[in-house]
Amino acid sequence: MAIHVSDKIIAQIIEQAEHSYPHECCGFIIGTVLNELEVKAQSKASYYQPCLNQKSDNRERRFLIDPVSYQDAEDKADNEGLSIVSIVHSHPDHPDIPSEFDRIHAWPGLSYIIVSVQNRKATGYRSWRLTDDRQCFEQERLCIERTET
Repeated sequence: MAIHVSDKIIAQIIEQAEHSYPHECCGFIIGTVLNELEVKAQSKASYYQPCLNQKSDNRERRFLIDPVSYQDAEDKADNEGLSIVSIVHSHPDHPDIPSEFDRIHAWPGLSYIIVSVQNRKATGYRSWRLTDDRQCFEQERLCIERTET
């Protein structure tokens, strides 16, 4: 399992996570699933689409993506021949590992990139995939590709 993401997309995610602190941020990575049927599924990111955390309370520990925003992102990706390949969110003042809440609300087949933000500064990020039996997350290889300037 691996997700290929440009350094430009990572920079956009980090900027949003730091700007949203002390609240969780969220967004989508839109891209292509390269070998979906294989055990070692891979995806390649095309772009990042940030969205607003619609959670009205406890935004420091939770995020909520409006269903209309999700549908809009999915429709836009479909029109471009792409898919949502990752859901991104931050963990303010917590590690970049999925919580039990994350596990309960996640879907198998997607990558979940989590950014740890400590005192307004991103300190790490990792990608995860929920197992098909929904019992746990497995860390996924996050391949950062340099973009030419």
